[in-house]
Amino acid sequence: MSDTTLAVLASAVFLLRLLPQPVRLFRSGVAEGVSPMAAFNAVLVAFAWLYYGIDQRLPVVWLVSVLALVPGIWQSALLLHRTRRVDVVGAGAWALALLVAFAVGHFGAVLGLGVVVTTGPQVVEVLRSDDVRGVAPSTWWISILDAVLWGLYGAALGDGPLIGYGVVLSTCAVVVLVRLAVVRRRPASVPPHHAAHGTDPVSAL
Repeated sequence: MSDTTLAVLASAVFLLRLLPQPVRLFRSGVAEGVSPMAAFNAVLVAFAWLYYGIDQRLPVVWLVSVLALVPGIWQSALLLHRTRRVDVVGAGAWALALLVAFAVGHFGAVLGLGVVVTTGPQVVEVLRSDDVRGVAPSTWWISILDAVLWGLYGAALGDGPLIGYGVVLSTCAVVVLVRLAVVRRRPASVPPHHAAHGTDPVSAL
């Protein structure tokens, strides 16, 4: 598979990964288990990758970053109602870290941590919560393929941030999927009114 084909495929999978979660939030109105901080950080990271792609002359990276802003901003807006002070502080700290890294000439290295701040808060959220009805499992299944493809593309280019993205994202995806499986097997985790009305109509997302 050529580098160009791999990049296009990886880009398509990445964008597909961003859709199930905001769609689920919009259709169900249920946000339990979903991290606002992760959503806010994802928007900041999309802007940062946009700059990185332009600076490194990687059209696929900056174009995908522009497209990623649409579902990212949508998801953030849907989570505003449950935003806590810690979410705002966490996103603010990440924005400050990006600015400092840019000022001292280490932007690329810090950008490699972007996947940590976009998935890490979500991992923490699902590990702490016994109610994960708002989380879209398909996001995390697609994340595994996303991680593999971008990791391979990064290896082909010798690009450290892209390789790191693949390793961290795949690890976080596995943790989230295992946690979802454990929590959803517990009868007590299903709210009574949901049990009475059958299966959540968007549970497949």
